[in-house]
Amino acid sequence: MRVAALALAALLAVAAATLPATASGKRAERATDRCAKRTLCAQVRRSVAKPSHSERLVDLSLPAAPAPQEPQPPAPDEPTLPSFVSVAAREFSLTLSRPLVGAGSVRIELRNVGEDPHNLVVSPEGTHTPLGSFSTLDPGLYERRTLALSPGRYQLWCSLEGHEALGMSVTLRVQ
Repeated sequence: MRVAALALAALLAVAAATLPATASGKRAERATDRCAKRTLCAQVRRSVAKPSHSERLVDLSLPAAPAPQEPQPPAPDEPTLPSFVSVAAREFSLTLSRPLVGAGSVRIELRNVGEDPHNLVVSPEGTHTPLGSFSTLDPGLYERRTLALSPGRYQLWCSLEGHEALGMSVTLRVQ
């Protein structure tokens, strides 16, 4: 605003200096000044009201406020990992619907698609310390549990006698 006011004052001073003095005195001079002021004001108002795209008025008296930032979506090279995995149990294997899930709250579903009862235990890889366990399910049944898993590798295994030794163990990666 200060820059615009200074520019207007300079234009008025230049216009007043270049106008010829008339013989009729101060009254004619004032009328000419008013007319010149209106013309200049109208020109200034037009340029302020309708600036061109390449010409922007900048108020130097106040610091520019930072533009609000919108939340950025995840980068395309960093996809969001799923938080659900289904485990199919049959004689004598466990099959994961996906080998990798995201860390945090992970929903695990045990589906008994075999002919014998099966259960499931989740423990950190290399240990048999249960972090979560599922009921023993009859064929055709399923159960879902949600576990808080940090990044790492987890062993999922059937704890019924002899089932793990027969191949009912699988590794789930959490990232």
